Amino acid sequence: MDAQYADRSKHRWEGHHTSDPLTRYLRDRRLRVGLHILKKVERLDPANQTALLVCGGVGGEGTFLREFGFQDVTVSDLSKEALENCRRFDPQLRTMLLNAESMTELPDNSYDIVLVQDGLHHLPRPVLGFTEMLRVARVAAIVIEPHYGLVGKLIGTEWEVHGDAVNYVFRWNRPILEQATRSYLLDKKSVIVPRRLWDHNLVIAKAVSRLPLRLQVRAAKVIYAVLRPFNRFGNMMVGVVVKPVNARSPS
Repeated sequence: MDAQYADRSKHRWEGHHTSDPLTRYLRDRRLRVGLHILKKVERLDPANQTALLVCGGVGGEGTFLREFGFQDVTVSDLSKEALENCRRFDPQLRTMLLNAESMTELPDNSYDIVLVQDGLHHLPRPVLGFTEMLRVARVAAIVIEPHYGLVGKLIGTEWEVHGDAVNYVFRWNRPILEQATRSYLLDKKSVIVPRRLWDHNLVIAKAVSRLPLRLQVRAAKVIYAVLRPFNRFGNMMVGVVVKPVNARSPS
């Protein structure tokens, strides 16, 4: 696990920590969707909420959350090297060495918002990682992962290889999200919002790369706006589970 994060050179992780507006927009777009859902149900108050990023790697999404307005952001990962890089890139972030499938160091309802972006499908037991997020979250859990469906089967990657690490790409959809939530929380009042959308960051970045820098983000937004009416066929899912106020701990 640590081997893939051992390269300390800046270019290796520039997609996670960068001032480039296009890269930041493409990385953070789905996070904004999840936070917007929380805002719509009136459960978002970043200035007064704590946030935990699961499978956070070198912490690019953690920096986004901090800049979004969260005053207390913790990035967790199983790799010491990743967290060392995270602290080097953004000293304002807290870090914690955690196994996402068994966050025994954390009591129930430890953080207001618990998020993951493209991390659960690296776990041997992704649903266990998700239920741990539900346990630790006081207000809501946000899961951003590939969607299970025809599009994912046709054009999605089934296996990912990172050096010696190989993982199966577990995909989510509404039934999986709902069943995993209901069976664990045993609560009918939790709000479950699965949102599908298109996400092709590498393709979009390549398509707009020849434009002047000032136009690249605008062009990327136009492309995704054109795709918006077809989001119900999208390859990505932003799943938000909002717990009831004063929800009973499932433990």
